[in-house]
Amino acid sequence: MINTIVNEKGLTFKDFEIKIFQEACRVCREYTKTFLESYDCKLMQERDKKAYRNKGGRKTSVKTLFGEVEYSRNVYETTGEDGLKKFVFLLDEMLSINNVGLISQNMAEQLVAGITELSYRSCAEKVSAMTGQCISAMGVWNVIQTLGQQVSKDEQQLVCAHKQGQVRGSKEAPVLFEETDGVHVSLQGEDRRHRRKSEIKVGIAYDGWKETGSNRYELDGKVVVAGFSSNKDFQEYREAAIAETYNLDETQVRVLNGDGAPWIKNVKDKDTHFQLDPFHRNKAIKELVPYKDVRQKIHGYLKAKKVNDLLAYLEMYRDSLPDDEEASQAEKLLKYFTGNRAGLLSYQEQGIELPKNPDGLVYKNMGTMENHIWSVIAKRMKHNHTNWSVSGGNNMAKILAKKCSGRLNEVTEKLHYKIFETDKIVEIQKEILSAKQATKTLGKGYNYPVSGHFIALDGALRGESKKLFGLAGY
Repeated sequence: MINTIVNEKGLTFKDFEIKIFQEACRVCREYTKTFLESYDCKLMQERDKKAYRNKGGRKTSVKTLFGEVEYSRNVYETTGEDGLKKFVFLLDEMLSINNVGLISQNMAEQLVAGITELSYRSCAEKVSAMTGQCISAMGVWNVIQTLGQQVSKDEQQLVCAHKQGQVRGSKEAPVLFEETDGVHVSLQGEDRRHRRKSEIKVGIAYDGWKETGSNRYELDGKVVVAGFSSNKDFQEYREAAIAETYNLDETQVRVLNGDGAPWIKNVKDKDTHFQLDPFHRNKAIKELVPYKDVRQKIHGYLKAKKVNDLLAYLEMYRDSLPDDEEASQAEKLLKYFTGNRAGLLSYQEQGIELPKNPDGLVYKNMGTMENHIWSVIAKRMKHNHTNWSVSGGNNMAKILAKKCSGRLNEVTEKLHYKIFETDKIVEIQKEILSAKQATKTLGKGYNYPVSGHFIALDGALRGESKKLFGLAGY
């Protein structure tokens, strides 16, 4: 191969790089095919022959980082726990290939990472260009829906476990800061026939701020949840997700920041202190009061912590307006502030007694929700003119929430992959790497290196994938 490339006219490093990459992918595909079929043979020989009746081989393929691998594996007839006859592929069950369709876990990880930034079409093009695999936009969509549905199932299981008192995180936080908000995204298809837009609820929780540089801070212990859901379902999962990370028995104070919407205050625990989000509070003042001197007066009352005087002033201001439209706007602001009276002042100004902050953490002003609404949902799902079905949008929102929590790897890692038995791997490895078979399978006597380094496209290889690449010498 090297001689063929060298003798090509007009060769550039770009061409050389592509050809080497393609050749490496070809070798990986051939090795993977040999491994899968050898492993299937082992399973066939060591199975319980009374429980699994061999019905012959079936051809299939799996999409991997280095391209589509075609291979053959045996199908077996067996009897399920319900007494009904069914057909299974032992190889697929052992490798859990069927969990995400015939897509490898590494390939799924690349698709998940890409789809949080790009459209389905752009993600398909990018992944196809950066790997040995060619996948369509619809192929990416199918994988993301399968993974998103699995995340939703995991959430439901977590909620059930939390209701039974089985969820308790290890992180201790004397103070827990929580923020919630919603963002409306455009719907499509059948869902659009009922309503043009629907709200995705977003919630975050954290235990403080840690310094990352000179006067630079980031939220610590961040938990993010999102999705289309009812108020009740959102609150149940939000509490379960927080409890999964934090030991709430050790939390002394909880503070919730929100824009004052009824559903937000409904998800608030009765012992949680509420703070009206400063951004929405100040935005309402600016939009509903056209007079600069009146706005300054309102901010003056807030700064002086005189809530009763502020509400009395707003009543007087409303009654003094001759213009009906302006009076209506003033009434709207008065109702907004009256309905959120307890949270008009920040949590620091409310006189809440906070326990000492842990070493390495500081307590600062809340109000990060608008930024999170942008980074979690709006950037990917709203401000690029996209439309969503409720199910598709829900799946995407949950994957984006995992990313914002720093737990994107869980989208694929929680698919319950089974572990290879080491002794079987060693036996299969010896068979595959025998000199005679290597020559016959991998080429005309060319000695491909069995050591080297494989660079994953997004982080280190883990689990079964790491073992597979280890067997291949990468």
